[in-house]
Amino acid sequence: MGTRLADNVGQGGAGGDQFRTAPLWGLGQRAFFLHDGSQSRVYSAIDSHRSAGSEATQVVTNYFNLSTSQQQDVLNFLRSL
Repeated sequence: MGTRLADNVGQGGAGGDQFRTAPLWGLGQRAFFLHDGSQSRVYSAIDSHRSAGSEATQVVTNYFNLSTSQQQDVLNFLRSL
């Protein structure tokens, strides 16, 4: 999860800076996002993953390098799940 999202709570084999991500199916029906429900927008949840030590940093960077229209296409796809 990186330093920004780490909650220092272990779950099973995952340490305090790790989290097993829930499947994306049903994402379009959710009102809150992230492991702790701290984000109410998919865009904000994506941005929250950009932090030191996060395995998602490169993916988030790639997302923000897309055009605004392409970013919206990704959000629309995720909301369709």
